[in-house]
Amino acid sequence: MKENFATKLRELRKASGMTQEQLAAEFGVSVQAVSKWETAASYPDIELMPRIADLFGVSLDELLRDVKNEKNIEAGE
Repeated sequence: MKENFATKLRELRKASGMTQEQLAAEFGVSVQAVSKWETAASYPDIELMPRIADLFGVSLDELLRDVKNEKNIEAGE
């Protein structure tokens, strides 16, 4: 799950045109913290997770899990 979150966060940030600096400023954290989130070296505080999902317009499930692959598994693909 850690890599899924890191990859998803990086993809969402880039798709929105945000820099790591802008994301860090949005949540009051360092650029190094954002870099660690995006490389799966650490997670943001749990209190930030809903705010991150809201910022990018996704659910927590979409942010934290590989929903597409899980749906394929459930469908037997």
